Parts: sequence; C-alpha cells; structure tokens
Amino acid sequence: MNEQVEMETCLALAWAYDTQDLRVPWDWKEQQQQRTMVSKLQREGAVYESEFRTECLRRDFEPHDPTVPQAYDFIVTCPAGALKVQVKGTNHLGEYGGYKLMTCTGKAPKKPIDKNKVDVIVCYVDPEKAWYVIPSADSIPKTIKLMAGNKRSASKYEKYRDNWSPFYEQPKEKE
Repeated sequence: MNEQVEMETCLALAWAYDTQDLRVPWDWKEQQQQRTMVSKLQREGAVYESEFRTECLRRDFEPHDPTVPQAYDFIVTCPAGALKVQVKGTNHLGEYGGYKLMTCTGKAPKKPIDKNKVDVIVCYVDPEKAWYVIPSADSIPKTIKLMAGNKRSASKYEKYRDNWSPFYEQPKEKE
C-alpha cells in the first residue's frame, strides 16, 4: 500500500514538473535546463522573427515558416508574390550612434547570404523600432551599420528604412 502512495506521488510530481520519472537525482531539473536552454542570441533572434511575423500580419501579408531548415526564415505571401525572407535584428548601439548588424549566416566561418536563395533581408533595430527592408539583389556585406537613431543620417542604408516596397512591387525578371 505504501508503495502505491509513493508511486502516485511520484507520478503527480512528474506530471507537475513535466517529466516521466522522478527517481532520478534531484539535480535533474538543472541538468535539463542546461541542455535545453537557448543562447541569448537565439532568444533575440526568436523575438525579431516574432516582431516580423506581427508586422507582416499588420500589413495583411501571410508569413509562413519553412517546414525544414532553409536559407530563409519565412516565405511571405504578399502583393508581390511569395518572397523568401531572412530576418536579422540588433539591439546593440555601437560607436557614433550606429547599430552594427551581422547579415551573414552560419557558424564560423560566416558566409554572406546567398541572394539566389533569399529575396529580401529584413533588419530590425529593436531600440528604435525601425525596419530596414533590403532586396537581396543589392550587394550586402557580412556586417552593416544602421544609423536608425539618427533621423538625418546619410547612411547608404537609409533608403531601405521602413521601405516595404519589395513586398508590394512585382519582382523584375532575372536576366
């Protein structure tokens, strides 16, 4: 009888802590958290993707997640058709009031985004709530500096700030 009560208690605790077996050492929860915890960069990336998804819905676009890992984060159905979109973001203010943003992909060595696999790179500057919509046909280095905090900036990327035209215009035929 005592074993039955103990087993029911263990199962109740297992359900409460979302595990199968509490007969493991009590540090199991800490070990599990260390295994499943994502990095700060991964969390930030998830936030930027969530912000982008919300912005798409506000604009009546349909953002779709790929079912398997791809070079892009979303396929967005919009007036321009179906665009493959890579989302990048930053919240780190650098020198001279600019925000440094890595536009490359992968682990070391970092590679530039393949413009044949991605149609648009959308960059989000979190503290300024500013979007930069850059067509991948334009040459983009691995790192760019966005001057989102400076409204009078002459940065070469300012023409992309809040310019969502790639999502509305029909793409030009590739030659």
